[in-house]
Amino acid sequence: MAKNVFRPTEVTQLSSGRIVLDTPFKEQKPVEVPVPAEEYSGPTADDLRREAEAFRAQWEEEKAGMIASAQEEAENIVKEAEERAFQVLKAKTDEGEKLKQEAEDNAAEIESEAEARRDEILKEANDQLEQIRKDAYAEGFESGREEGYQEGRGEVERLVTHLHGIISSAIEKRTEIIEESETQVINLVLLIAKKVIKVISENQKNVVINNVIQALRKLKSRGDVILRVNLEDVDLTTDHVKDFMRMVENVRSITVMEDSRVDRGGCIIETDFGEIDARIKSQFNEIEEKILEMAPIREKGEA
Repeated sequence: MAKNVFRPTEVTQLSSGRIVLDTPFKEQKPVEVPVPAEEYSGPTADDLRREAEAFRAQWEEEKAGMIASAQEEAENIVKEAEERAFQVLKAKTDEGEKLKQEAEDNAAEIESEAEARRDEILKEANDQLEQIRKDAYAEGFESGREEGYQEGRGEVERLVTHLHGIISSAIEKRTEIIEESETQVINLVLLIAKKVIKVISENQKNVVINNVIQALRKLKSRGDVILRVNLEDVDLTTDHVKDFMRMVENVRSITVMEDSRVDRGGCIIETDFGEIDARIKSQFNEIEEKILEMAPIREKGEA
C-alpha cells in the first residue's frame, strides 16, 4: 500500500525542479439519478363524467321543481285575480240589474198611467155619446136623430183613435226604457271585462305562456313555427321555447319575433299553412260579438 504520511526526516527538499504526479483516478462525470414521477391520485375521467352527469340530473330536477312551483304560484295569482274580477263584475252586474229594475218600474208606472187615461177617455167618450143620443132624441127623430148620431159616432172614433195613440206611445216608451237599460248593462260589463283583462295581461307573466301553449295545441301539422309576441314578452317567451316544444309534439322548431301589432299577453303563430291569431284583443272581440248577439234587436241593428 502506498504511503501517504511522511515524517520530516523522510522528506528530501529539492532545490529545483517539479515533480508531476499522475492522477491516480480519472475525473468522473456526475451521474444523473432519475427522479420518479409523482403518481396521480385524483379522480379519473369516468369519475368526473359521472359527477357531471349527477350534477346535471340534480339541476334538471331542481329546474323542473322551480318551474312547477312558479307555475303553481302563477296559477294561484291568476285565480285570485279572476276571483277579484268576478267580484267586481258581480257588483257592477248587480248595479246594472238595479238600473234595469228601476227602468222596468218606471215603464210599468207609465203603462199604468196610460191604462188609467185610456179608461178615463173611454168613459168620457161613452158619456158624450150617451149625451149626444139623448140630445138627438130630444130634438126629434125626424130632424136631429141622424145628425146627432153621426156627430156622436165621429166624436167616439176621434177619442178611440186618440186612445190608441196614447197606448202605442206608452208601449214604445216602455220598450225603449228596457232596451236602453239592457244596453247600458251590456256595455258596462264589457268595459269592466276589458279593463280587467288588460290589467291581468300586463301584470301576470304566465298569461303569454298559457296563451302560446293553447295556440300551439291548435296546430294540426308538424313544422316550423314563427311566434310573434309583444316586445315586453320576447325574453320570457324565448326562455320557454324548449318547454313549448316538449309540451307540444307537433312543432319542429320555434322562432320568437317581436310584433307591435300584438298586445302583452297575446301572440300570433305563423306556419307554412297559415296563422293562428291568439291576441288578447282578438279573443275579447270574439267574446264581445257573442255577448252582443244576445243584445236587443234595435241595438244589433244600430251596431
